[in-house]
Amino acid sequence: MQQQQMNYDLLAVFNTETDADAAETKLHKEGFGNEEVFRLAGESVTGGEFREHGPNRDRNAIFLQTQRSGPNTAVVILLAVVFGMLLGGVLFGAADFAIPSHPILPATIAGALVGVILGAILGLMRKGRVRGAIGQDMAKVNAARAHAGQGARTVIAIRLPDPENISRKSKARAILLNNKGKIDRSVGG
Repeated sequence: MQQQQMNYDLLAVFNTETDADAAETKLHKEGFGNEEVFRLAGESVTGGEFREHGPNRDRNAIFLQTQRSGPNTAVVILLAVVFGMLLGGVLFGAADFAIPSHPILPATIAGALVGVILGAILGLMRKGRVRGAIGQDMAKVNAARAHAGQGARTVIAIRLPDPENISRKSKARAILLNNKGKIDRSVGG
């Protein structure tokens, strides 16, 4: 297959068969004949050199990224204070009522200190919100791409009778690019 690709003057790969159909129709409308325009399966092109023309079509990957925000400082402080007060109060009651032989102040301070430490640890271990993935499911996106690539005729190859005719080659290149095609730079000249 690689040898056959080298015989073409232009080769463009499309994401969907619909885009390839539109480009082929436009090429025929502009005067390119059946002996110049060829449709190939997507698997026939391997190892091509492509350059993005126009806006980056993979910019949707930015919206599919997810990241988890860190712990909220206010929540960590709130949990530390609440747990400190609770454990301090529990040990105050235990030292005052249950075990009267223990001094009240050291037991209360120890309970508050342990409560602050436990509250801070609990607050730091809480997971933050997940940000990103704005409604898209990557499993569905990847499945659609894999399904579209199997046997789909998403490649258009052009073999011009006069490869030195710059205007005709430029016109074909413009049609392919305007219909969302990616030109393989390793083919032709």
